[in-house]
Amino acid sequence: MKNKAVLKRLMVLSVIVFSAWLFWPAAPVQKTTINTPSISKPLIKPVSSARIAISKKAETVTALPEKITSNDSATLVAKAYASELSFPPYSQPLTQNDFDRLEPNHFNPQSIPVDDLGNSVSASLSKYRYTYPEPVFATLSGENIANASLILTDITSGKILLTRKFEQDNNIWHAQFDGERNLPNQLQATVKANIKGKIISIALALKYVDSVATLESFDSATSQDADMVITANLNTREQGLYRVRANLFDANNQPIAHLVSKEKLNKGNASLELKAHQSVLQGRQAPFYLSTFSIELMSPAPGTPTKYGDSALTQFEIKDFATSSLSNLPYQPSQQEKQRLQLLQNMAQGR
Repeated sequence: MKNKAVLKRLMVLSVIVFSAWLFWPAAPVQKTTINTPSISKPLIKPVSSARIAISKKAETVTALPEKITSNDSATLVAKAYASELSFPPYSQPLTQNDFDRLEPNHFNPQSIPVDDLGNSVSASLSKYRYTYPEPVFATLSGENIANASLILTDITSGKILLTRKFEQDNNIWHAQFDGERNLPNQLQATVKANIKGKIISIALALKYVDSVATLESFDSATSQDADMVITANLNTREQGLYRVRANLFDANNQPIAHLVSKEKLNKGNASLELKAHQSVLQGRQAPFYLSTFSIELMSPAPGTPTKYGDSALTQFEIKDFATSSLSNLPYQPSQQEKQRLQLLQNMAQGR
C-alpha cells in the first residue's frame, strides 16, 4: 500500500512538471526601439540571425561575422594559388592596381601634425633606394615654415654624415645631396623644420647602394614555343645568383605583365632571358615596352644583405613581334608547384 502511494505521488509530480514545461511562457522576443517624436509606441522588428533591421533610413546593425576557421583560410589560399598557377611565375599578369610592382622604389611621404588646428607638415624623398652616383632629393611642405635642414645619419653608429639646408620655392621646400660610393647600409635622413619657433623632426629611412651590375641592352624578341623571349645583357661586377625584373606594357602604356628571371652569372659580360607567356599576350599587338627594371644580387646566406644593380636604359621597345607566332599551349605547373597546391587543398579539407 505504501509503495502504491509513493508511485501515485511520482506520477502526479511528473504530470505537474510536464504541464509546467508545456505551458510555461516563451522567452520574450528581443525588441529594437527607436525614440523619435513621430512614433508613440516602440517599433518592433523581427530579429534574424544575421541582421537586425531598423526603420531609420540607412541605419542597420549587423551581427558579428562567423568565425573563420583554419580550413576556411586554407581554402582561400588554395583557390588563390590555383588561380596563380594559370600563369607561369616568370610571367604574371599586371594591372594598374599592382602599385608595388609598378612603383617598386616609391617613397611614402611622412606627415606629422604641428598644432591643434589640424595643420601638418609633410616630408618626402624622391625614392627609397638610390644607386651611386644618384643625388638624393628631399621635399618639405606645410604652413609657417621659417627654415629647415636635412641631416643624413648612420643609424648603426649614430654619426651625422652631412647636413643640407632646405631652399623655398612656392611654398615647397627642396634639399639635396650628392651620393657617395661607400655610404653605410642603414641610413636615416632627418628633416628638422622651424615652425613658429618650434622645431619639428621627421625621420625618413633610405638606402644608398653601389651598383654591382648594370643592365646595358636587350636583344630583339624571339618566339620560343609559348613564350616571347627577350635576352637582357648585363655587365656584372660580382658573380652570384641574379634576379632581374621588368614590367611589360602595351603601346598605350597599359600594364601587361610582370616578368622575372633568376640565373647564376659570372663576373663580366653576362645575359639572361626574360619571358612573356602567351597567356598574358592574348589579344595584344606590338609594339610593346619594357621598363621599371630591377637588378638584384641575391643574398648568398642569412645575414648577408641583397645587393643591387642599375640600368642604363629607362625603356626598351619591342617592335614587329607577332604574337600569332606563339604556341597556344597553356602553362604546365612544375611538380613542386603541384605538390604545394595539393598540400594546400589537403589542409582545406582537414586532412
